[in-house]
Amino acid sequence: MRALYVSPLRYGANPSVDAFGHGLQSRLADHGIEMRVLVADFFDAGWPAAAEDAVLAGVEAGVDAIVPYVVLPDCPAKGVAAALARGIPVVTMERPHFPVSASVVLPNFNQGVYMAEHLATLVAPGADVAVIGGPRSIDDSELVCGITYALAATGLHLLNDPGSPRYRNDTDDVAGGHAAALNVLADFPRLAALVPYNDETMLGTIQAMRESGRPGEAVTVSRNGTPLGVQAVRDGLHAGTWDLDSIGLGQTVGDLAARAIGGEDLDGFCVAGPIGRMITPERAAHWRPYEERVPWRPFRDRLG
Repeated sequence: MRALYVSPLRYGANPSVDAFGHGLQSRLADHGIEMRVLVADFFDAGWPAAAEDAVLAGVEAGVDAIVPYVVLPDCPAKGVAAALARGIPVVTMERPHFPVSASVVLPNFNQGVYMAEHLATLVAPGADVAVIGGPRSIDDSELVCGITYALAATGLHLLNDPGSPRYRNDTDDVAGGHAAALNVLADFPRLAALVPYNDETMLGTIQAMRESGRPGEAVTVSRNGTPLGVQAVRDGLHAGTWDLDSIGLGQTVGDLAARAIGGEDLDGFCVAGPIGRMITPERAAHWRPYEERVPWRPFRDRLG
């Protein structure tokens, strides 16, 4: 039996997405299912068409299930419809706007709330906070909504609009985080805290603060719980990173895909993935790297 995973990023571009894939691969293997991978990189021009083509390639290859990682809620609708019409179950990471066999959703809003609540314990009441947003994908948009909601609920003062292109890391990498953080630091001469939406953005933010002569001025928290994010916490450069348990998310999707391959009618079942935890300096000492949690095998990137 084979399942096709359509990844939204090339391997090595994002540690959390890589970990999700390994969690998915490991759990599928537990059920006797081989995972094959095609990439539709959402930073490439015309990526929605690439995502549709990847799903259709799986349909033509006769795979037993397809797992697309949904970035925008309307893609890959056509490919998925073709798969379902051929009796191939489709289980998605994040819930799209079109019918699928089942979905696993990331509790993005809740994670944003808990990040901001943790931050509120580290700064003075009413402190000035800036937030760096990310690409306008499902998960990042919901995360930022949770952050801004909880900043208001805890009485912290949000200085900027994290949805503005000036304060948004659209490239979802360290360089994009660095550029957005430089804009924040240029526009706001005094900050008590800064919330880069993910660890890659945080690494660029720490660099920008150092270059601007303001290292350590603002308390920072972020999301993803990546190895470099945890190391920044250990080094005393960062107050906390929310470990979203990417491997656990992949395992949850893998279990649903196995159930669907086994003939169970999931009827559009939607389940929340693990919510994770904040990696504080105390917890960072016990954090286990991804490759120590599941077998870390190379992905097979061909359908044959």
